[in-house]
Amino acid sequence: MFLLAFDPESVREPSEKQAAELAETSEMNLRYDYFGTRVHIAAAGFEPERLRVPLLDFVHCVLLAARAVSGGQQGRISFTESSMLIEFVPADENLTVLRSWDPVPGSCGTAEFLETAYRFSTDALRSIAERYPSFRRNAYHDVLGGMIQAIEPAEQ
Repeated sequence: MFLLAFDPESVREPSEKQAAELAETSEMNLRYDYFGTRVHIAAAGFEPERLRVPLLDFVHCVLLAARAVSGGQQGRISFTESSMLIEFVPADENLTVLRSWDPVPGSCGTAEFLETAYRFSTDALRSIAERYPSFRRNAYHDVLGGMIQAIEPAEQ
């Protein structure tokens, strides 16, 4: 079992100035200064947790972890704003899920993790683009879209 979800109602609205600059602002700004939200994560072996994160940075890290895992490597989600770390360690067709702040490990299937990462990332981009259509014109939207497409076959 693996859960990764965000609460669209908790996504922090950009300021008027940020919204006006959404199509042109930098990847760095989008990753760290826009769209803070609550993310829920759970795996077999530990209860769901709620974390407050910058959504696009978290999506980026999830996609990097998925790319590593799909290549048979250890994946990790690091939190720029803190020293917290979530690691996904391959073990046959499963992953051990380790959290730096809690010694209790979790687990999930590799395919399940990849499917969840794909769905979570797609939902996040879609949610932002529906509320702020100018986000689709930002080059970073295309970067994330390409990263999502790279893991899409895992869902099928």
